[in-house]
Parts: sequence; C-alpha cells; structure tokens
Amino acid sequence: MKKLILAVMILSGHFPSYCQHFIQGLGLSVMTTRGSGFPAIVTGGITYSPRFIVKELENGSLTIGLPLSLGLSYSPDTRSNFASASALINLPLVFNYNYGSGSTRHNASRFGFFAGAGWGYHAADYAGNDNNEYAVNRELEAVGPLCNVGVRVRVGRHSHNMEWKASYMKGVNTGSADIFGFAAIFNF
Repeated sequence: MKKLILAVMILSGHFPSYCQHFIQGLGLSVMTTRGSGFPAIVTGGITYSPRFIVKELENGSLTIGLPLSLGLSYSPDTRSNFASASALINLPLVFNYNYGSGSTRHNASRFGFFAGAGWGYHAADYAGNDNNEYAVNRELEAVGPLCNVGVRVRVGRHSHNMEWKASYMKGVNTGSADIFGFAAIFNF
C-alpha cells in the first residue's frame, strides 16, 4: 500500500509538468455502425476533438484526447413510403503519438501524422423497416478497444491545421459491433 501511495505521488507530481497545452478541433465525420441484430447504417455528424499534450518530444508529442461525435441520418424509401432514421453518439478516450504538424503548437512542419489506441463508448438508435415492410426500432450500445490513424497539414502561418483521420472500434459487450469512422477536423 505504501508503494502504491508513493507511486501515485511521484506520478501526480510529474503529470502537471507534462500537461503543457490544450488543443481542440471541430469537424465533420461519417461513421458506419454494424452489429449483431443491428442493420449496417452510415451516419454523418459533427466531431469536437479536444486533446491535452501530455509529453512533448523533439519533433512530436504524446496526447490524450476525448473526441466526441454526434450524428444523424435520414433516408426516405420512395417504394414503400417509409423512411429510416438513425442517431449516434461516439465518445472514445484515445492516447496518440503525434509527429510533425499539429503535434504541438510550436511545430513548424507543414505535414504530420498520428496513430493511437484507446477505449470507447458508442450508442446508436435506428428506426426503419425490415424486408417485410414492418417498422423496427433497434438500439445498440457498445464499449470496446479502438485504434485511429490520420494525417495533418498546417494551414496558414500559425499552428492551425487540417486533420483527416480513420478509426475502428470493436464492441466487446454486445454481439460483434464494428464501428468505422472517418473525419475531417480543423484544429485551432
């Protein structure tokens, strides 16, 4: 117990000195959700992507981020006069290694990339019809591991940059949920 308390004190003393900057972004995202008993749907939405730089490296950084995505979709079916709609929320906690542009506010590189992993929460609701034209309503809640990769390109003379990323999350608590995401984010 004493060793645990000592380790927590040492780590908490070092963490604030490394948490030097806060970076945030806003953008558009597209997510596909597929799960056991849940139809494959594509949903568009917005993403707010805050992240803290935990450790600055020579030409990169280690960050922890919490990119929140909210999405809606609507699809009319002219053959059956029935429409389908879906809504989702995606909230992952991601640890990333960043290199080049966007890795820190002071990095002057024009191009950069990042890759990371973490744990996420995803909830989706679908209302539509099945093959027999009967109304159905399905809900999916998933938690599980995720990974993401992306590139960043500096915009202008300051630390602003555009980010394009792809992500994948595997739900471990419900069926075999697969969530793929793609986003274009402006970081400021």
